[in-house]
Amino acid sequence: MCVQDFEKSYKMIGVDERNAIIERIHRKELCSETVTGQQEEWWLKKHHPDNEIPRNIYLLGQGTINELYTKYQITYGLIEWNLFINYTREMIKQKIMV
Repeated sequence: MCVQDFEKSYKMIGVDERNAIIERIHRKELCSETVTGQQEEWWLKKHHPDNEIPRNIYLLGQGTINELYTKYQITYGLIEWNLFINYTREMIKQKIMV
């Protein structure tokens, strides 16, 4: 289980590392640990790292979740808080945000 640390400043892993994780997701070597996430193939579909929202979060760089949320809204437009933290939670589980 992943507990987001809202005080921590997260950074994004390098592009090559991210691409390696995406390849492992495509080969189904990495997937969500939740039953729903596995059944619905979250990491291949909704929470795929190269989908628009996760990719945009990745491009924001370093910061706390609150800072990234603010940067996201300024850069890409409004997004619901709960939706945003769901994406960051999955990116932490994928080890794209560390």
